[in-house]
Amino acid sequence: MNSTQVAHVTAHVAAITKLLLGNKMMQPGMMILSGEPLDASGRIEVARMARQSQKDVIHIEFTADGDDLPLMGGINLFLPRDSICYTWSGCRLSLVPGRPRALIAPRDGVRSCFKALPGEILQLGSRPGGLAAGIERATARIATLVRDGVDVTGQVVMREYVDA
Repeated sequence: MNSTQVAHVTAHVAAITKLLLGNKMMQPGMMILSGEPLDASGRIEVARMARQSQKDVIHIEFTADGDDLPLMGGINLFLPRDSICYTWSGCRLSLVPGRPRALIAPRDGVRSCFKALPGEILQLGSRPGGLAAGIERATARIATLVRDGVDVTGQVVMREYVDA
């Protein structure tokens, strides 16, 4: 990735962090990663890392062709609980009316959704109504935050690791 692509991905991660946490400071029990889409072995490796570190992991997928700006894909969740790491792939953010922060909505067919707390991901018992419209709202809000910029200084530690 070139420096423009890295800046684009970093802006998306900051925007998503703001949508998930609002103004709360991220705590040590959770981390947000971004990178290429994960295949089965990649998901196993991230799950292993999450289980060993006992940190909930949000992995945001990006694809890039050549010098084009990367496109955000799905979100993967890795939630270590006891000796097991539960995983969900293909998730999306949803801004539900009346809620100040975005929820993480798994693929259709999954009855629950997730809420990011400062130090963990909490699974909610059911999916709120209007989830599809909420996904559109979240997508538009991310675009606005990326365009206008968002400051997460003091809220999270942003690190960039780029494969050469």
